[in-house]
Amino acid sequence: MSALKDNNPYAASVSVYDIDEYRHMRLLITDDGRAGVALKADEVVSVYAHRDSRHPRAGRALLETAVAQGGRRLDCFDTVLPDLYSKAGFVAVARLRWNDDYAPDGWDYTTFRQINGGRPDVVFMAYNPRAVDSTYLPGTGGYVDDYDQGVHAARTHSGLGQ
Repeated sequence: MSALKDNNPYAASVSVYDIDEYRHMRLLITDDGRAGVALKADEVVSVYAHRDSRHPRAGRALLETAVAQGGRRLDCFDTVLPDLYSKAGFVAVARLRWNDDYAPDGWDYTTFRQINGGRPDVVFMAYNPRAVDSTYLPGTGGYVDDYDQGVHAARTHSGLGQ
């Protein structure tokens, strides 16, 4: 995952945790190491897939496996990611407005300028099995005042487990 971040101008939109933090997560990784996902309790994090992986569509398959293993929520910047996650059955349930004070290290406002002037919302998504293969509608999910409220909205979404 770190190698993907090194060569990608959009890398700042994806969180990579410290190795010590990953030791406390469930890691699902392809045999070639070129795609993977981590589970942090019920939260899906660190989804990645190299284009040269021997496993086409590994990202989608890993998301499905993460859900089967208890992954029920995730959050991401409102870039291309919500659309990818919606195909796997995640629906936007809340959003948090961008805050410059919390910009990730290496964030380049120019690179992301087409998305709200380089300041995309954080989208909180919850798994809903009836939403597999759905299409993300930009702007969906009501605004919350802070990150914890977004997490709460995703954890308590009525579509979970149905």
